[in-house]
Amino acid sequence: MVVRLLNARRVKRLKIALIISAVFTIVMVLYFPNYAKLKKLRDANKDFISKSDNLKNEIADYKQKSETIGQDPYLYEKIARDDLGVAKENEIIIDISE
Repeated sequence: MVVRLLNARRVKRLKIALIISAVFTIVMVLYFPNYAKLKKLRDANKDFISKSDNLKNEIADYKQKSETIGQDPYLYEKIARDDLGVAKENEIIIDISE
């Protein structure tokens, strides 16, 4: 029996496989760099969002602290005594420095 080396079915299947692989390769070459760039941008966006949330929490904390500072008279006295060296009436200040 004679076996045909170039069977029509094989050639047709080979052409289809080559066309599919060529289309797949073209799609991957065009799509993959953009996908990688998009993934990097998404990761950077997540980082910025988390930093933004942290900064918003810090701002809220500082606002709360600034409101309590304005209402606490003992804090004013502590700052005046420690930083400015102010004393109450009839108090004697003894400065012990080494």
